Amino acid sequence: MPQHRPTVSASTAIPSPLRVMLLYVEPLFALSGVATVLLNPDKYTSTLTRGNVIHTDPRLAFLWTTVVGGWLHFAFTEAVVLRLVDDLGVWRLLCIGMLLSDLAYTHSCAQALGGWAEWVDVTRWTSEDWVVTVTTWPFIVVRMAIVFGIGVRVPKGGMVAVT
Repeated sequence: MPQHRPTVSASTAIPSPLRVMLLYVEPLFALSGVATVLLNPDKYTSTLTRGNVIHTDPRLAFLWTTVVGGWLHFAFTEAVVLRLVDDLGVWRLLCIGMLLSDLAYTHSCAQALGGWAEWVDVTRWTSEDWVVTVTTWPFIVVRMAIVFGIGVRVPKGGMVAVT
């Protein structure tokens, strides 16, 4: 049986720049990605593959819909759920789930370029590689900070469990 624990306010514990990133900026980025994938999946694929145009087979449109669903989930969770639930423990749990998705997304970016050895060679990065990184990694860092409590202010004697 779950034990009752006092909640720690996320809006008090998490610095405002981190909250702004998750509540306002990333949902807009996610919706922008949704629009790109829905309206021009070839452009999206080209962005991830250093300009190698891979024409999308209409029979695989369901895969793009799956990608869109993931980004819509992020946008909803951040723009709606995190605004309504002011509990640091819940925020940490949601951020753990989003980090799992980030892990898969980052791996997919490496796969799109032919593997990790190619992806980590920043000397070969194109402007698109930088855009993908700059629009992804700051949010990953924010989620990691929240999960690991970096910069998070927990009141003296306060305890935040992620169980």
